[in-house]
Amino acid sequence: MNLKHWMGAYMILVPIAILFILRFFIPGMESTRSTLAIVTEGKNAVPREIVELLDPYARIREYPDIESMEKKLKGIGVVEGLYWNPGNQKFVSVLEKLPEGNAAASVAVRVIRQHYYQKGHGEEDAVVSFRAGVPYELSGRSVISPVASMGGSIFFVFMIIIAAFMIGLGVVNDKEDGTDRAIRVSPVTKAEYFVGKSIFPVILFLVYAIITLVVLGLLDVNIGQMYVIAFVSLPVVLLFGLFLGALANNENEAIGVGKLLSWLVMMAILGGTLLPDKWQWVVWWAPFYWVYNMMESIFTNSAEWGDLMWKSAVTLVLTAIFFFLLRKKIIKGLS
Repeated sequence: MNLKHWMGAYMILVPIAILFILRFFIPGMESTRSTLAIVTEGKNAVPREIVELLDPYARIREYPDIESMEKKLKGIGVVEGLYWNPGNQKFVSVLEKLPEGNAAASVAVRVIRQHYYQKGHGEEDAVVSFRAGVPYELSGRSVISPVASMGGSIFFVFMIIIAAFMIGLGVVNDKEDGTDRAIRVSPVTKAEYFVGKSIFPVILFLVYAIITLVVLGLLDVNIGQMYVIAFVSLPVVLLFGLFLGALANNENEAIGVGKLLSWLVMMAILGGTLLPDKWQWVVWWAPFYWVYNMMESIFTNSAEWGDLMWKSAVTLVLTAIFFFLLRKKIIKGLS
């Protein structure tokens, strides 16, 4: 039934494409390093010794003159420039795209200063130590890219919408084909009918939860916590799907209603993402907000069971409240 129309196949296949697109934008460790545009030819050339010294701490881009270096600085991205001034016998570091008067020291400045300090002071301890890896004091931090943690959380909520959409479309297709009238005179109860309509979308939702972890490289998260939240999300999926099936009488109406409901969902997510902490209460009414909040904490390895339990309870209570408020509309639309 889900593959009967193009929309069913679309909702099954498109999420995996979205995941791979999202994976493409997750930066690797190499992309987190600074970029240095260094003049290495002519009178402004930086000595090769210094270029090699800076290589472990930044991506090096070599240019024949200052003009070529400046073109790179004016391009896309954050780049630091470096050249030698033969007039005053000093290195010049250029930080482009910063406010006027900014006195921040670039990576090149800090490394070069340390280098010459140690050369002049022999066996003395370094004033500043530089490491290409992660220092011990930061070893416990999350190493997960924000693109993966935030993107994965949003995708998880997106899959709730997809699964609910499939449930709703299944009900609407039965309305259009007249199958619902045949089912009413069969031994099948309403509960059995809705459970049957929900089996495939729910399985798809749970399978995509694992696919998300694999594709986005999040396999070091707590799988148990994730599946607790996945099962807590199931009532939200069923409520959204039944409401969609109740409101719409044909496929076009279902698509329109689904879009409107999705906009409300995404407004809650955007509010939770963009609003400052003191204004987060504005979107506390949405079960989707709590699901997103819990998933992000799981994906950043900062979730604690106590927090997950009370947030799960809030999600279930809000879902029950919405079902109580919408039950007459749902019962009428599905009768």
